[in-house]
Amino acid sequence: MTDAAACKAKGNEAFAAKNYPEAIEHFTAGIDLDATNHVLFSNRSACYAALQKYDDAQNDAQKCIEVNPTWAKGFLRLGAALHGKQEYEKAIEAYHSGLKIDPELQSLKDGLQSVESAKAADSNPF
Repeated sequence: MTDAAACKAKGNEAFAAKNYPEAIEHFTAGIDLDATNHVLFSNRSACYAALQKYDDAQNDAQKCIEVNPTWAKGFLRLGAALHGKQEYEKAIEAYHSGLKIDPELQSLKDGLQSVESAKAADSNPF
């Protein structure tokens, strides 16, 4: 493909169809064309998380935040990756960082609630 926007569109189509490996290919191609597009890193992070490749998801989330530290969804991706790795405290911190930027983003609130529930369940085996 010739531009990052086309790669992103193809990646989004594959993501919507739950074809995460194909989506990763498209997002990677987009990143190769435009490494300043934070959304491509975010979207690829979501794909990796869906495949339970949490280290890769975390790396892309951190790159997304590095490229655009004022975009709350990057912290959503980081929180999800850390949650997947069962690094609950770090995940909670990531979600709180995102909520400082966008206190109304429901997906951040949901992620925070989910990781807090997981942390509580893990610390209380009964």
